[in-house]
Amino acid sequence: MEKTGLEDFYFFSFLKEEELVRLKEISVKKYFNKDEILFYKGDEAKYLHLLIKGIAKLYTYDHKDNEVIIHNLMAPSLIAEIVNYEEMRFPANCSFETKAEVLLIDYEKFKKEFLLKPEISIFFIKSLTKKIKALESFINYNISSNSIEKIAKFLVDNESILINLKQVKIAQILNITPETFSRKLAKLKNEKVIQNENGYIKILDYSKLKLYINN
Repeated sequence: MEKTGLEDFYFFSFLKEEELVRLKEISVKKYFNKDEILFYKGDEAKYLHLLIKGIAKLYTYDHKDNEVIIHNLMAPSLIAEIVNYEEMRFPANCSFETKAEVLLIDYEKFKKEFLLKPEISIFFIKSLTKKIKALESFINYNISSNSIEKIAKFLVDNESILINLKQVKIAQILNITPETFSRKLAKLKNEKVIQNENGYIKILDYSKLKLYINN
């Protein structure tokens, strides 16, 4: 771990400079490699985790011991902050899809010195609301959408991170079999909607791709 610079706290840019200095004093920065674990299900939440670089995933396992991804998070983002706020233990595991940097903020000190500030409360509410909407979208599309609609929706909503996600990982996130995923990608590629090279996907025709959503 290492001490942080104020530039690491741009996510809290609405705070005053002296508040940012104090936030820096109660924080450390840690670097992670791909597939490293940030926390396990059942761990105590001693820190507020701010992802400042990279992509994290929250996941658990079903009754057949298959990995089930709950949420993918792209920096900058708080990770599982509801656990801190509700003083729970982590209900899932967290690891990284890429190399990453995370700020570990001492939560007890953060709660006493920052959490009662109105701007921090609003900040927490907005962050939680964003995650609730993402979860609702995930549930709706997994229950009601066909495979190609789910793929199109994911590609449109997550274009900025496609360069970091191989297609086998996207199939896993969407809970689609690799065979079905490959067939649907081949269809989109033949229609020149996407480009698929070395396992990574690039969108070529946004308007055509969006036609598959709620079609």
